[in-house]
Amino acid sequence: MDRHKFIRQLTDYMESHKQQLFRYVCYHVGSAADAEDILHDVYLRMAEGYDASCPVGNMPGYVYRSLFNACVSNARSVRCLSLDSPEVERLISEPSACFEDEFQRVSIMLSGLPETCSEVIRLRIYGSMTFDNIAEVLGVSAATAKRRYYQGLELLRLKYDVL
Repeated sequence: MDRHKFIRQLTDYMESHKQQLFRYVCYHVGSAADAEDILHDVYLRMAEGYDASCPVGNMPGYVYRSLFNACVSNARSVRCLSLDSPEVERLISEPSACFEDEFQRVSIMLSGLPETCSEVIRLRIYGSMTFDNIAEVLGVSAATAKRRYYQGLELLRLKYDVL
């Protein structure tokens, strides 16, 4: 596939899934402004870095994996709460008053899960994806994606007495 065709496909995919991608990144980083920056940076990096010798066969998987990696890089530069702090206990036990509190609450809860489970939960809830879509993005079967999702929810129920 030539560069122009790839950029057209990438643009079409990101435009048609803009809300899902934004929500997914926003819940990873906790800030709408940072989410917009990450989406733009990832788009530009992918468009500029296209290599015809390494074709992209799975556009959703490529986009979500690139966004996930950018979110992880962003998280390395952001101060994280210690899981043992009183602030964490307050965030988990009290109702959330704003998006930032809710984001921290969900992030803390998901950080206690295996990454394979938390990523499926993020894709399902924040990415509004079906298990078939999640399977395609992560390169696993739909049954595995579904099992990881329900396993993660069960772990949240047991650990935090939620859901």
